[in-house]
Amino acid sequence: MAKPPTTIIIGAAGAVGKRLCAALAARGTRVIASDRMDHLPGTLKRIIGGNGATVGGIDVCDADALFALFREHGDENTTVWNLAAPLSVETAMDPAVAEAVTVGGMGKVLDAMSVVGARRICFTDSIGSFGAEAPRRGATARWLTAHPDQDPGSDYGRQKRGCRDLMADFAASSDGDPRFAVLPGVLHSEPIWGNGTTEYALDALLAASRAVPFVCPIDPDVRLPMVFVDDLMRGLVALQEADEAVLTEPQHGYCVPGLSFTPNELFAEIRKHHPAFEFSVELDENMDSFAHLWPDELSTTEPMRDLGYAPEVGLGHMVSNVLAAHEARNLSTASAFAAIDSDGSGTLDQPELEVYLRKYLVRGREDYLHRRQDIMGGVVERLMAELDTNRDGFVSWATFQEWSRWNSVERIADEALEEARNQRLTALQASPWSDHLRLR
Repeated sequence: MAKPPTTIIIGAAGAVGKRLCAALAARGTRVIASDRMDHLPGTLKRIIGGNGATVGGIDVCDADALFALFREHGDENTTVWNLAAPLSVETAMDPAVAEAVTVGGMGKVLDAMSVVGARRICFTDSIGSFGAEAPRRGATARWLTAHPDQDPGSDYGRQKRGCRDLMADFAASSDGDPRFAVLPGVLHSEPIWGNGTTEYALDALLAASRAVPFVCPIDPDVRLPMVFVDDLMRGLVALQEADEAVLTEPQHGYCVPGLSFTPNELFAEIRKHHPAFEFSVELDENMDSFAHLWPDELSTTEPMRDLGYAPEVGLGHMVSNVLAAHEARNLSTASAFAAIDSDGSGTLDQPELEVYLRKYLVRGREDYLHRRQDIMGGVVERLMAELDTNRDGFVSWATFQEWSRWNSVERIADEALEEARNQRLTALQASPWSDHLRLR
């Protein structure tokens, strides 16, 4: 049987990375999902299936970790996605750290690829690479390569250009096959996202789902290009899988267009679902500056011609999809809170958490060595440490709701059980009686 193609995704635990892992695994690709997190989410492991692997603790600033990753999982036929980079606002807040991760990390990834002879690397560039001189409509990746000295107006854009330069050198010196996708703002229905400029739209949708006023950080009449994640995945997969011979754009760079809208247009669409949605405007200096620098729309011609890609998701579909996902999570979170809040006080305390955990989460098959009841005290203490932010012994609904965007009581309990199981197995395997024990 032929070995399935392998793709190493660096920065796999983010919103784009997780979706890309799923999209490629669904196509039969063996996915190696790596991230700087020490322990990658169990959902990511399930997404990539038994053919792939998750590898935590891979920091792009750590050359030794990258070399080890490629020696174990890569070869000359491996494709690489480098998604590890801070977003625009994060870069503006600490340009030096962002430079080390984005440009320094790309150099280390390319060096690690050379060790095993891997040629194909795909990189997510950004509309942040375009400056004030760029066309407002029909912007192309070709324009970036044709204007290498244009000022993108930010460290974020300059660092993206540094990565393109490194990949061009890799193509010339190592016969590499680098490709880059210029991404607009990425819209999705996940519960968490990074600290970027176009993420204002995700913030607004979350606020609407919770019936709280939204503070808009950019000019409500500025138009920005976006893409819904379903469209983005089709574009990224098409770029990765395209034969080199059909990629006619310089440096094999392509924009991934989607939809464009202003905040006011987004808010009008939101009000079709939530008529009472309210917003005010308080401009954020960095975000508003970026929003005015970047193009209004991206070209659709080149990706359609060479990749067969065209966007399908419009504003109405995107807003409906994202709001529905948030509202489903809100109901689930509210149900969990109500189930824990046994006295109906509107706050949670440690005894209520412990009763809930022992009654509802001690379930399923267990063996003599690994009893769930034995670890629940520690789980309750961990939960209170995370949830009781003001250390008054109580957890409010607002705190629980925000925490639940990133976590769940069930996940914390499952992780604690797995950790306890691994610790006990390690101890038993070190015991002189280990040969006489049945470890399972």
